[in-house]
Amino acid sequence: MLKLVFRLALLFLGASALLALVNVAVGDNATFTVQPSKTHVITLSLRESDSVSGSFSVVSDDDTGVNFFITDPYNNTVLRYDNVLQKSFSFTATTDGDYKLHFDNSVSTVFSKAVSLNYSTIHYIMGMPQEQFWFIVIAAVALIGVMLYVVLMPK
Repeated sequence: MLKLVFRLALLFLGASALLALVNVAVGDNATFTVQPSKTHVITLSLRESDSVSGSFSVVSDDDTGVNFFITDPYNNTVLRYDNVLQKSFSFTATTDGDYKLHFDNSVSTVFSKAVSLNYSTIHYIMGMPQEQFWFIVIAAVALIGVMLYVVLMPK
């Protein structure tokens, strides 16, 4: 009976390890069109210390770009680039909440802009990347499980 309990515990630990490694870094790709004199907004729900990095490129018939800026949950501008056709960016969330990526096509009143965006988000727990945190937790739990198995195993 005790062997069955330990086997089930090890199976649970293995399944937990696999589940913990799912969704450790969130990435996304998007392609969209920003109409003339309009703004396209993408909202990211972040926690304090989460970091986001990405890049985008703009295709336009009039060779003008878009005004790109990011706002925090209090509507403060985190960073801003005007009239850009291509840009890499990164920032770290300073508070929990919704951060917004704005793609503003007020540069053009006639031409639409096709935008291709790629970005990734790394979540942090207790000051370390989420995947590193979960690795340490799972390793500690597995070590405790092995120690219990060795101590409680009938001799």
